[in-house]
Amino acid sequence: MSIYNKKSSWVILFSLFLCESLIAQIKTDHIIDLRTKPYFGKAHSWDFKPGDSPYLGQGEAGQFSRSMENLPEKEKQGWIKNFPVQLAYTRYKDSNGYEPYSDFYEFFKKFKGYAWYRTQFNIKKDDFKNVFKSDHIMLRLGKIGQADAVYLNGVFIGSTGLDEFTPPEEILSDEKLAYDKIRIYKVPRDLLRFDRSNVIAVRTFSRYYIAPGLSHDRFYIGSDKLIERSVFWDDFKKIFVISLTLLLGIFYLYWQFLFRQEERATFYFALGSLAISANTLMKSQIAYSIFNNAFWIKKLEYITFIALVHLILDFIVKFSRVKNSFIRYTSHFWHLLAATAIVAVLFISDLQTARRFMFGWGILPVILMGNILYLMIKGRKTPAMGTVAFGVFGMVILLLNDVLVGFQFSWVTWEASMQDYAFAFFSFSVAASIVSNMIKSRDLIEKQKKEKERLSRYFSPDVMQTIINEEIEMGGVEKPIATLFADIAGFTAFSEKNEPAVVVEKLNLMFEKLSGVIFEHKATLDKYIGDCIMAFWGAPKTTSDDAYQAVSCAIHMQKTMKLLKEKLGETEMPFNLRIGVNYGPSIVGNIGSKLRMDYTVIGDAVNTASRIESNGIAGKVAVSESTFLAAGGEKYCTFSEIKEVTVKGKKEPVKIYIIEEVIPKK
Repeated sequence: MSIYNKKSSWVILFSLFLCESLIAQIKTDHIIDLRTKPYFGKAHSWDFKPGDSPYLGQGEAGQFSRSMENLPEKEKQGWIKNFPVQLAYTRYKDSNGYEPYSDFYEFFKKFKGYAWYRTQFNIKKDDFKNVFKSDHIMLRLGKIGQADAVYLNGVFIGSTGLDEFTPPEEILSDEKLAYDKIRIYKVPRDLLRFDRSNVIAVRTFSRYYIAPGLSHDRFYIGSDKLIERSVFWDDFKKIFVISLTLLLGIFYLYWQFLFRQEERATFYFALGSLAISANTLMKSQIAYSIFNNAFWIKKLEYITFIALVHLILDFIVKFSRVKNSFIRYTSHFWHLLAATAIVAVLFISDLQTARRFMFGWGILPVILMGNILYLMIKGRKTPAMGTVAFGVFGMVILLLNDVLVGFQFSWVTWEASMQDYAFAFFSFSVAASIVSNMIKSRDLIEKQKKEKERLSRYFSPDVMQTIINEEIEMGGVEKPIATLFADIAGFTAFSEKNEPAVVVEKLNLMFEKLSGVIFEHKATLDKYIGDCIMAFWGAPKTTSDDAYQAVSCAIHMQKTMKLLKEKLGETEMPFNLRIGVNYGPSIVGNIGSKLRMDYTVIGDAVNTASRIESNGIAGKVAVSESTFLAAGGEKYCTFSEIKEVTVKGKKEPVKIYIIEEVIPKK
């Protein structure tokens, strides 16, 4: 299966995951739906009254007057009927379009942030069997901003932030304001009335202008099993994203450490995945079971989100491989901004300031998207950049949904949160792009391995590595080069008397042995010319031992040839090796055209080496005087004869030495 088919599979899986989530959120079977928005033609009625309620009595007999099943006469006035509980009371409009509570700070000054909600519902005994399918039911009130206490038929059944005895108009600390915690309270069966309406009263406290009152998520009564499944599904989505991103982060950090220490994009993606995992944890209900301080839960949520945004930028910068001064300076700016923002959040002392700061900082990612868009356009030719862009923009669109839901615009009729899917979508897409590049890298490594194997047939390992790592352009440079020509004497006559298959077999056998010797002495094997071998020293790398290595190699080749003859016998190997070596300035480089070139040496010194070989002695090594001296002279080379020969293209005779042995260097 190709990477694209795999990506399509993930998209289909994600779509099914999303659809199932939406169905789970809007399903209204087997519940008493308490929402005031008309879902499937149904709507529930709630009453609202600002301000707190007088407290009656003390201890277990104590009771807030507005929590009573039957309101006292003096409490019956001032309630707003059919109040929408899917909207914060600051967004409530009366029949004339007037917003009486739009100024939260005026509301807080007047009512100390307290308000009460009341609703009624009817239930029959057989509903436990026919509707709820359970003997135990629970009340789900979604997310309440920012604290609450709940009463059923005048009896306290649970709270978040407030408690049963919190005095009227007490100002709660920020640590107790869990405004995005889902409220789920057990409904005691012995409190229910089957012969008349049951009354739910909710006391709310809001210290800040953050969706005050009953304003988010789902509100219903259902079986404990249904609500547990709902809670499990909510937690599962969070745990799924946390586990996925945590595993991705750990995996890519490990992979980065082992294999790609210079590939920084993978490192930043790994850190970004860990940031997603931490941010998702802080936004989950799980966080409230781990931490008792709601204010620090929000602080950690903000810090991890800031880190995530900047790590995404770092990832895109490295992944796109765009390098210029603009990117460098803007990256430094964003890094400084991220560090400043994190420090600021750490030292902010109240939730409202932290929220305002994040709202102001939230404008910056919009600007940051312009920077990311620029990087994607500039780096569009980078492998798998399209997949990364798809993941980033998909994440942004899904996060935009949560922004719209959070602002509670009147035209936003849905309540589904997409943040979990947004992060999972981004992680899947980027992971797919990295896996795609890993596959391409593996293929490239295999290709390079095959290329090395091919080059190893022509060059010594050191020379081969130099050619691979260094870009050698067409053209040549002059260097001192030691050139060796080795001709197999007697091979022409042998070829005339034997079958081609036998000729090729013998030639390959000798070339295999002699080529190994050449590579052992760190030479570049230039070419095979019929039954002749050409090799050279001094390029691509030049050393002070080039001439010495050439002469030493020539002696070693003669010894190898003699051992081969002794092993196979004169009949099988009726050949001798004639070798000539010359050291001098030559042109070395890629010679030819762009369509076909050879890495070789040319020049007078090369021609001279060929002439010396032609005038040499079969079974011996003939070297020029320049080679003899460059190899160390009599200190390292013993010779049996010196002679002068006239070679083609030279006016003056060439002095050559017949080398018998090379003394090893210590």
